[in-house]
Amino acid sequence: MKKDVLLFALLTLSLYASSQTIDLSKQPWRLWLDETAEYFNDSLYLPPYNMDVIPCTPPTCGWQNLYNNKNAVDITIPATVEEYMWGKNGNTYGINGNYCGVSWFTTGVSVPADWKGKRITIDFESARMRAEVYLNDKLVGYELINGTPFSIDVTDDVKIGSHNRLAVRITDPNGNFAWRDWDSFMWGKYEIPPSHGFGGITGKVSLHATSHSYIDDIFIKNTPDLNRVSVMTTLENEGDLCNGVIEYSIKEYGTDKLVWKGKTVVPSWSKKACVEKNIEVKNAKLWSPDSPNLYVLTAKWMNDKGEKHVKTERFGFRWFDVKTVNGDRMFMLNGKRIVLHTAISWGHWPVNGIYPTTELARKHIMSAKQLGMNMLNFHRGIGQSCVFDLADELGMLIYEEPGGYRPGNSAFARKWKREKLLRMVKRDRNHPSLVIVNMINESSRNPYPNEVEDIREAHLLDPTRCITFTSTYFGAKLYKGVCPSTPAPIKMHMLPNDTTIHYQGWWDQHHASGPGVYKDEFYKSPVDFSRYKKEKDEIIFYGEEGAIGTPPRLQLIKQEIEKGGKRGWTGDDLLKQYHAFDAFIHEKGFTDAFPDVDSLCRSLGSVSYYYQGRMIENMYISNNIDGWATNGWESTKLENHSGIVDIYRNHKADPAIIAYYNQPLYVAVKANKKVLEQNDTTSVDFFVVNRKDLKGRYKLTVFLGNQANDAWTQKQEFQVAVKGGVIFGQLLKQHIRFKINQDGYTTIRAELSKHGKIVAQGAEQVFAVNNSPVAHPSVYVADTAGRMERVLQKAHIPYQNIKIKDIISRMGTLVVGGKLQPGIVGGNFRQDDPLIEWVSRGGKLVILDNASEWCTYLEQKEVADYRGSRLIGRDWFGGNFFVKNHALFNGLPQATAFNWEYQCFASYNRHREGLRLENGECVVGCYADHKNELFSALTILPVGKGHIIISSLDFMKAVDNPVCVKLLNNIIAF
Repeated sequence: MKKDVLLFALLTLSLYASSQTIDLSKQPWRLWLDETAEYFNDSLYLPPYNMDVIPCTPPTCGWQNLYNNKNAVDITIPATVEEYMWGKNGNTYGINGNYCGVSWFTTGVSVPADWKGKRITIDFESARMRAEVYLNDKLVGYELINGTPFSIDVTDDVKIGSHNRLAVRITDPNGNFAWRDWDSFMWGKYEIPPSHGFGGITGKVSLHATSHSYIDDIFIKNTPDLNRVSVMTTLENEGDLCNGVIEYSIKEYGTDKLVWKGKTVVPSWSKKACVEKNIEVKNAKLWSPDSPNLYVLTAKWMNDKGEKHVKTERFGFRWFDVKTVNGDRMFMLNGKRIVLHTAISWGHWPVNGIYPTTELARKHIMSAKQLGMNMLNFHRGIGQSCVFDLADELGMLIYEEPGGYRPGNSAFARKWKREKLLRMVKRDRNHPSLVIVNMINESSRNPYPNEVEDIREAHLLDPTRCITFTSTYFGAKLYKGVCPSTPAPIKMHMLPNDTTIHYQGWWDQHHASGPGVYKDEFYKSPVDFSRYKKEKDEIIFYGEEGAIGTPPRLQLIKQEIEKGGKRGWTGDDLLKQYHAFDAFIHEKGFTDAFPDVDSLCRSLGSVSYYYQGRMIENMYISNNIDGWATNGWESTKLENHSGIVDIYRNHKADPAIIAYYNQPLYVAVKANKKVLEQNDTTSVDFFVVNRKDLKGRYKLTVFLGNQANDAWTQKQEFQVAVKGGVIFGQLLKQHIRFKINQDGYTTIRAELSKHGKIVAQGAEQVFAVNNSPVAHPSVYVADTAGRMERVLQKAHIPYQNIKIKDIISRMGTLVVGGKLQPGIVGGNFRQDDPLIEWVSRGGKLVILDNASEWCTYLEQKEVADYRGSRLIGRDWFGGNFFVKNHALFNGLPQATAFNWEYQCFASYNRHREGLRLENGECVVGCYADHKNELFSALTILPVGKGHIIISSLDFMKAVDNPVCVKLLNNIIAF
């Protein structure tokens, strides 16, 4: 490997002879774990760094052995230890394969001979955690602030025109692999702000040469005058006094068309000069998510000594602000109202954990655009530059948090957090995609004085963006659990071109926990629906909404791993989960319903997608809501399975489900009852979601159609006036009643038209159940607690109470209560149990309450191969049921996950449990978070001439719903 590095270095020597930048990321690198190196009690340093006091720490193997180490692996940069060494300890499960400690990243560097006399730096996009940079075995640089760019001046240490040895000593002392960033870590005596626990060089590395008088930074400030920008150029000078000129040019990105040029004379200066240039580009093409027009500004500095330096920055003409229109506070982009739909990305990526490939970064953006979203959040973690670049190019707004800013009130931690925040603001301020910076996610307190100063400093660095203190859930102790409508410190924020710190005008509240499934209760009337808010004098931002956990696209991920070969920190667990899904659907006979693993994953994912879509629709029809953040974006390995894409950025279901509700113009059809009895009536309201500024008089036509025969009935027509402008959600007609005459699916449709031309349309599905009375002969109940009696009474199913000892002489269906009933013989002697003998002779035993206890009893009788149960996760963990094609579900949806039709069972406020039943016929299966197994929720156990139907579904709480009643009747009749 050493020879390869030297050969590459010699080849690049001539290639880069006239270049000012060498991309060291493209060179071969090596990684070696220094497992015996001490680090925990090290002294730590914060910027500005004094290299005279920072000690040099050689590799424990010695410098020469470092570059020839047989235990080192070949890598490419960016790289993390977790990408190449996860599970080196023999355990890849969960987070057990993580490595904490010291690692070395090495390569060779050749510097062109014509760089002699230049200022030479090594520039890093980012690293984690501590980076100690050695050039030719000498410590030349140090960095502790993870995730941010840093530059090391090596002018006096580099060998010009020959080979140099570069080694980066990375120390990863701690970190987490989930989402929490509110608990500090301790590194010896130092309090460390939390961050993701991946160690490595997490961005590109380059070698750069400039004159000693050079352009250090360019900040292109947008203005409310959309064709104008103010360019702030910072010059640095390491030599004597000089003067000169900056020549500017602006070209269209991608076409190279020159649209403006000019220059500014810079009089005599030394050390540092800040030069401001106001530029107007007439007819500039504006940047927006729909039209991401970009420009490139080139600044060329020439001084009176003949030194030159050229620097470019890409930008867009755009202005994002907050305005009040007719008493309604709202976001404005380029002078037009915009409602933000975002999702929180925890910053996790496959294989390496912390940064994306270019292909994945593109997929990250495009997956959101395909859902109709216009924003993504860097949530509890600083963003990656390559994602910003593609957000600029493809058109995606960004909301960014530094991560780890919340905890840590020691002087050391405060300084660290401030430095990271300010670096982030400076790094990203030329990206047109970035519009909001948030300091803390979910602060449980008011800001400290130092945080008030930090928001001021951040706004000074970039006065063109919105900066908020927190986006939070408001615990009971904080403002009684609700964001206050009055001025409050917790609402601290600053606005573009406004130096005032505001404590009123930005109302942000989280409802992160999800319900598991869309339910009828989420829409009742035009003034009574989930997330309805009539107040409009503040920005209304719902900063986290509706976590519903669903599985990743396991089959697609398996194919990706097999194609690329890298497993990294995630691969083994995801492959095991895939094989568990695959084995279940084949062994349990689900392949008729779900031919492959992907079909099952997509069906489960559609439950979340449908809920998210309907709630997004609620946001739009409310009209006063300005921002909505879905919880979350990508699923993570350990907990956040609520992502609507998986860690590979695959959609978890058909993107058209959510995209439908993100249309800029359609008719929202809102039924207050989606699941009902046949011949029942639902009340329907009709809104126009109108982000296309449709105005005027139109005809609204509404009608009904049955999916089975495509017949359209109950047609009604109304004249309506559409307001348009900043009214994005408008009620057109309310309380239109439709009688649902047929069972199954019925579609309520709406069309908005003028002069026979349809300009907008929409639809709503309802599901009706035929629960006509059924004669069930010989139904008996043995339940000393009376719970099953109440269930059957509510379902209007006739029954007789009976004791176990009395059922022996009769045949029929026996429904038992949740506790083992008197007369049942305990122990593991099957021949001594009259109940099992009764079933064997042809009886049907139905167990719908406390299934796990009954399964234990059946296991003791050698009837059930039962191996325990598991409560199904909720919210971020997630879990749900799915059903095959089966007679037990006649008249109900089959071959599907439990979606809104099964809201009575799938809701998170139900008892949700999976059974490890290895024998019998599983009819309803269930998925639970990231475990490598699936479970049964309804199984038929044949026993002799009879059978046992056992289910863990919550019939107790669900029986008021017609779907539950239908299933109960089917079970009794089976």
